[in-house]
Amino acid sequence: MTFTLSYRLTGTGWAECSLSDGQASCVIRASYLSDCLLNLVLAATAVASGFTRVSFRFDEEPGEYRWVITSPRLNEIELEILSFDELWGGRPDDEGRSLFKTRCLPEVFAKTVHDVAQQLLAEHGETGYLAKWVEHPFPSVQLSELNRLVRTAQHVG
Repeated sequence: MTFTLSYRLTGTGWAECSLSDGQASCVIRASYLSDCLLNLVLAATAVASGFTRVSFRFDEEPGEYRWVITSPRLNEIELEILSFDELWGGRPDDEGRSLFKTRCLPEVFAKTVHDVAQQLLAEHGETGYLAKWVEHPFPSVQLSELNRLVRTAQHVG
């Protein structure tokens, strides 16, 4: 079960996220209308903490990409990216168009998100990140907690 993720700021208030599992891949964009990186870090924290379901969105103007993460079995998560044409439509998951679906270990997802966020912080710094993302600061406190959980999982495993 391989899982890769990249996240980069592409312009003022815009980001691009690429996901792959070696079989399928997906590229989605997001605007500053939602705090995408914070949501991603919080989801990874939830996954590392044993939550069995978490979902959040990347707002794309005018659409929405909804990330749905469930835990169908012990020590496994299923990640699905759903696309909706309408922003803030609040449509049920089953009305979304599936763009990407994969399974991986919770610690793989958490570590991958952690590493991506650390890379963004190293590249932009907190001040540079805020200048480029505009509406939301870098999620330093939340990344610190994710870092703690990732380190703990590495010592246990």
